[in-house]
Amino acid sequence: FLLYDEPPILKSVYPLRIKGDSMSPRLPSGALIVARPLNLAAPLRVGDVVVARRPDRPELEIIKRIHAIDPAGAIFLVGDNSAASTDSRQFGPVPRDHIVAQVRWRYWPLPPIRV
Repeated sequence: FLLYDEPPILKSVYPLRIKGDSMSPRLPSGALIVARPLNLAAPLRVGDVVVARRPDRPELEIIKRIHAIDPAGAIFLVGDNSAASTDSRQFGPVPRDHIVAQVRWRYWPLPPIRV
């Protein structure tokens, strides 16, 4: 058998907790999500939800949706709840190298079951 100092899955994805209401209702405050780290070659599309470093406060990571990508590669990020979001409308476009991960799925709270 093999011993790992961390489960292998954690090398390709990592869990995060949403703080704040900027991505409500799809990602409410307290929601638990899984993100996949990205490299600079990873493709990004309008509509992707990403983890990014704010250009004006690079120590702060935010979760926003890609609204636009300009030809030079700068990315315009917005929150789903515009009334509660500080995003590219305030701090401007985000350089590609500030996008650190892509949100893959939400695992809590569970989505409502439809019958």
